[in-house]
Amino acid sequence: MGASASCTRMANTTSTSSRTSPPGWPRQDMVGLREAEALPAEIAADFAAAHDRCRRDNAEQLLAIELGESPHRRHFEIRLLPDDNSDGVTAIVTDTTDRRARDLAVASLLREVSHRSKNLLAIVQSVAMQTARHSAGTEDFLDKFRGRLHALSSTQDLVTESNWRGAYLQSLVASQLVRLGPSVLANVRITGVNPLLGPNASLHIGLAIHELGANTVLHGALANGEPGKVTIDARMVDRPGSAADLVIEWRESGIPAWRLEHQPHFGTLVLERIVPLSVGGTADFGIEPDGVRYRLVVPADQFEA
Repeated sequence: MGASASCTRMANTTSTSSRTSPPGWPRQDMVGLREAEALPAEIAADFAAAHDRCRRDNAEQLLAIELGESPHRRHFEIRLLPDDNSDGVTAIVTDTTDRRARDLAVASLLREVSHRSKNLLAIVQSVAMQTARHSAGTEDFLDKFRGRLHALSSTQDLVTESNWRGAYLQSLVASQLVRLGPSVLANVRITGVNPLLGPNASLHIGLAIHELGANTVLHGALANGEPGKVTIDARMVDRPGSAADLVIEWRESGIPAWRLEHQPHFGTLVLERIVPLSVGGTADFGIEPDGVRYRLVVPADQFEA
């Protein structure tokens, strides 16, 4: 409901109404009533004081009031204007309930954006520091850091599009792998459940998928057109006495022995420490006889099944 207003001409202590009062305002006929009769008792004194100041100082007065009980409480703004043609004042009453609700919603949204922005900046700072600590030089740092920033940015887009609810696991995997090349996603098999990950889990699991995907393209099952296989499986695993965990498992197979022997211990800090600690879970990364395996356990408070 849009804002509505009623205009009341006040002469000395008697009111004469020139239009109906706004919705939520007392509905009695205000013509000829005194302030104490036309207004609720709890605001009559404030109104009378503002009325007197308006006449005495010949200056506009502004009064904000509330009427009714929650959840039906309404908010009004009363402007008292000197009347140059008499010794009274003109009062304009505006229903500001909807406008106030919008202002509160915007303020709440801005606080939420500020909070999430700080969280994201903290993640970026952590990634930057750890990347620098484990880089061979400036070029190596820039290459790794750009990739990780792009991974965070891609996930942030998904989270924002969902009104900050998070990202579905399979959409998250697709958004990370498609960036690595048009054929990468086509060579990855995704099976199992598809939960909605919370914003925090989305950002960090997206980072893990980026690390795994970048490695498989450079050194793993999909490097240089190798006919290897990559599977990602997600399943729910019961935990006694609490809600089920989400287990995400990445497996690569078909990596040539000579390449497997020289498999770099890539991104292990991100995969084995940063990601599991950030989601309150556990992780295990290992090199097996014919490939690579990464297993991440995500607790129930980080997703919606």
